[in-house]
Parts: sequence; C-alpha cells; structure tokens
Amino acid sequence: MTTANPLLSRKQQVLGRCESTQGTAETLAANDGIARIIVGAAAEYNAPREKRDLARASLTPIGNLESTKAINVSFRSEINTPDTFSKLANLDVDTIDWQSGNIVRYAFNGSPDLSEINDGEYLTVNYATNSQNNGTFKIHDVNDGSDYIDVINRDITDDTYDEATDSPAVADVQYNLDYGWAFEACSNKLLGVSRIPIGAITVSSFQRNETITGGVTGATGRVLKAEVNGAAYLYFEPTSVTKFNGSEEVTGGTSGAKATMSASPSVHGYHIKPVSSNQEMATVALQYDGYQFEARSAMGNWTLESQANRAGFFDFAFQGPRESNGDVAMTSITRDNEDPPILKNAELTLGGSFTPVFKNFAMDCGNEVILRENGNASGDTGYETARVTARESKVTINLEHELAATYDFFGTLDAGTKTSLSLHWGSTVGKQCYLFADELEFDALPIEDQDGIVGLALSAVCTGDLGNTGDDDDWELLFI
Repeated sequence: MTTANPLLSRKQQVLGRCESTQGTAETLAANDGIARIIVGAAAEYNAPREKRDLARASLTPIGNLESTKAINVSFRSEINTPDTFSKLANLDVDTIDWQSGNIVRYAFNGSPDLSEINDGEYLTVNYATNSQNNGTFKIHDVNDGSDYIDVINRDITDDTYDEATDSPAVADVQYNLDYGWAFEACSNKLLGVSRIPIGAITVSSFQRNETITGGVTGATGRVLKAEVNGAAYLYFEPTSVTKFNGSEEVTGGTSGAKATMSASPSVHGYHIKPVSSNQEMATVALQYDGYQFEARSAMGNWTLESQANRAGFFDFAFQGPRESNGDVAMTSITRDNEDPPILKNAELTLGGSFTPVFKNFAMDCGNEVILRENGNASGDTGYETARVTARESKVTINLEHELAATYDFFGTLDAGTKTSLSLHWGSTVGKQCYLFADELEFDALPIEDQDGIVGLALSAVCTGDLGNTGDDDDWELLFI
C-alpha cells in the first residue's frame, strides 16, 4: 500500500538565468522564477540507451549502455510587461574597470543604496566615453558597502575600455522582464529603452528608425517607434555618448519633425533584437510539485501567437545538457500580477499605411538549435553546450483579401518587394508591447475561406536590411 501523494501538473514553475561562465550551471533562486507561465509547461528527459546487440547462442537481449543525456524544457508565457519598470534610476558612474574574463565593474558616486539589487538582474548603461561600456548587461555581483556592481560584458576581455574618475556614464536598474533571460538564450539581445517627455510635435511626425539630434548638445538617438503630435514621450536608443540636456529641441533627421523636451532622458522599458554572435546560454529548471528537471548551457527558440481582442503568448522551447533531476521543493516566488495587454486597436500595418482586417497573428523566431557532442565534456552528458546555428524568422497573418487597388498582395509576392510590418498589444503607457519587422518579404499566400469571406494566410520572412552588412535587424520587440 502506498501513502505517497501524486505530483500535480498545475503546480509548476520555470526558473532560468543566463550563465556568467558559459558551460557552468547557475544556482537558481526565487528572483529567477518570475515568469508568469501558463499551465502546460513540459520537460523531456532525453537520454537514449545504446543497445548492445551481441551475437551469442541465445536470443535473449544482453542489455544496453548509457549514451548522451539532455533535458528539454518548454513553456508558454503571456506577452506582458513588468508591473513597474524603474528599480534604481540615474546612478552616477564614477569608474569603469575590467576585472577578469568578461566581468566589468561599475563603481558609483553618491553611495547609492544597492541592497535591493540582485544577481541576474540587468544594468543599463548609457553615455560612457567608450561605447563598448554602453548597453544592458547581466549583473554578476553587487557590493552595497563598496558602491559597485559587476556585470557580464561579452564584448570586453581586457582593460582597454576602462574609464577612470569621473566617467560621464549613467546607469539604471529596471525590474526584470519576465522572460528576458529566455530571449537572450534564444540568441537575442535585451536592451533598455530611453525616453524623453516632449511637448507639441511640429512640422511633421517622427518616424521609426530615424535619427533625432539635439539642437544644443548635438546628442543623437534612433527613434524606436513613430510618434505624432500629442504623444507624451519619444522613445529612442542613444547613439552618441552625449546626453540630451532635458530642455533642448530635437529634430528628426528624415522627417524634419521637431519637439522640445521637458525633462532629461530616463530609462523606461526594454527592446529586443536578434544577434548572431556573443550568444548567451541559460540554466533552465522546470519544477512541478516537488520534482525538478534542470538543464545547463541551454539555448532555444521562441514563437508568438495572438488572436484579435485576446492576450498574446510567447512559447519558448529550450534544450541543453542535463544538469540534474530529482526531488526539489518548489521555490517560493513573488510575481507581478497585472493583467496582460490585449491585441485590440493593434494598428497592424503593412508598408506603413495599409491596415488589413485580420484575426490571427503568429511569428516564429526560426532558430535552429543543436547540442554539441563532446567526448571531453565534463560530467556524464556527452554534451558541451547548446548552440543556435541558423535563424529564419517568419510571420503568419490570417487576413481578408483586398482588391489589388487597395493592396496588391500577389504583385508584392511576385516582385519580391520588401515591405514593413508593425503592431502592438495594449495602449496604456507601461503596459504596451510592440513588434516591428522593417524589411519583410512575402513567401506564400494560400487562399482560404473565412466563413464566406475570401482570406489569405499570409506568410513572410523577416529579412532585415540586406544592405546593412552584419546588422541583425530582422525584427524588434519593444516593451514600454
């Protein structure tokens, strides 16, 4: 007679963190488990046995031998933003010093309270003298008493870019995006978003990707989303080490649009783009009701799907060498609880102006993930790490067909004409998620019946601007 309780599938959570030392598992903690996953996360223990097919005077099998060992973890999460973005803002950087490997130390003036900052969160740095010190980096260590934060910067391996007293850099810590680590381990880059509050926009409207320039400082930035008159903020990515002064007029380099800022820039939100080098790997664990599967050095792929007037979802699928599996008490985790934004008034546009009638939208990052076999690998898995070796990002939209005079779908397909796509979930500042694909090429247009209406299952490849050699600009996600 058994007295054990069954393991319940609804009691589950996923923890993950990008690895500071790639190939070495991280020790996961409560702060690594904030993702609001949907019931149905799954683990696969992939450890095939090799058959010993020995010939002898018996038909009885002799057994088998161990082989490679991997763990796959998949989960679904709402498309959502942190309930609060800013955790610690406008840290005045004093010095920037390389420590060892890829570890860089940012020391601060003014003795800021760093006691609430955790390893595995992200430090966003802007306006450093050396551009290599600017970006959003995973925090490796925090020392509140000595006023410094150590981060992982894969672009730095020596002290070439050190900055002595007093660096002009400004740093911010935001609350983590639920699945920020998961995006990074899918060969994507997570970056903080800057914004400036503005007054009336005159002359024209600001365009996505154009350069804005400050009329006094000459500071520059790349506009992340188009803005028309009445917008409260202009969201941008700094492209100079000079900071806007908080009161100057900015001008769009392409549109000629003008607006005067009413305060200094601040960091608010995240944007995400694909990368092809310096890929991150994650330690990923699925816990359910007292049992855990954990993979190290994992990489993965993500897909997205959403229907009209409903929440959207990201599906992540990771694979990596087995780190461990067995009984583990579920980690006690505190999560955000605000409702997700909805796909309504989504302003889905093709070519910047055509707004189709559509019911479904989906995207596949299109990563090819492999496990690197290695007889010299430590442990008993036979694998070194996972690796993304190729990417073909695609979008699929179920929409209504139109006359060619309105939008020439098949002419666009036949000519291989590039177009752009944008849409968003939510309309409230702080609870908005945007997707942009600036160079989109149709690759299939199956005709379908939508309850008596002629529809198309539009499929398109995110190519990016092929003239920008080395740029990873297939698509961009924005969480603001």
